Amino acid sequence: GVQGESIPSLARLLFLVLGGSMMLTIFGSLLVAQAVAAPQPNPPEWPSSVHVFSAEDDMGTIQSVVNEAYSKNGGQDPSDHGQFSSERFAFLFKPGRYNVEVPVGYYTHVAGLGDLPTDVVFTSSKGVYCEEGSRSVNPGSLNTFWRAAENFQTDADFPWVGQRKGMIWAASQGAPLRRVVVTNDLSLFEYRQGNRADFASGGYLGNSVVKGTADSGSQQQFLARNSEVGSWASGVW
Repeated sequence: GVQGESIPSLARLLFLVLGGSMMLTIFGSLLVAQAVAAPQPNPPEWPSSVHVFSAEDDMGTIQSVVNEAYSKNGGQDPSDHGQFSSERFAFLFKPGRYNVEVPVGYYTHVAGLGDLPTDVVFTSSKGVYCEEGSRSVNPGSLNTFWRAAENFQTDADFPWVGQRKGMIWAASQGAPLRRVVVTNDLSLFEYRQGNRADFASGGYLGNSVVKGTADSGSQQQFLARNSEVGSWASGVW
């Protein structure tokens, strides 16, 4: 009977009975069903570019992994370092508290794995942060994009801009910040002492809580939605 036939034999029979176009549809459905039924490893077999961290891991080891990635896809020497890098990174943090600094460079995604943002807490002075890719007024943060961070709480208290202490996310388009709890201030641009505020244009903050002040500074065309902010300061247009 047909039940014992292999898929190639069954395909030939269907071709004779039903015709080519309908056979292709049925044959494709059989292959999809077979692929869906295949067992998947749990946890997944991540590529080397994906790092899953636990609060029980050595913090120094986590810091070294993050720093190594940033040396390839971040920093200001040269300007906008990593903008055209072929490297990709994802840092996934299981629930817990992490005393590590996580600079976020190009093609890097940082995410907490808890049900709530408060399940993953960064306790270091800088926490998760994004500095501009060029220490200059222009382009400043205009080329600082292609990165994302989400689903964690940061207790950062670093004095990035004047009296603003907390988290910095000096990025432009293509760099969303989602489901974060900032217990202090959030600076959306970079200011270098003795100079003007450097350019920044476009960004996104969603489903987040900023308990202090969100400071736009030189930022323009920035969108925030479904977020609670203690107060909002500055901004261009």
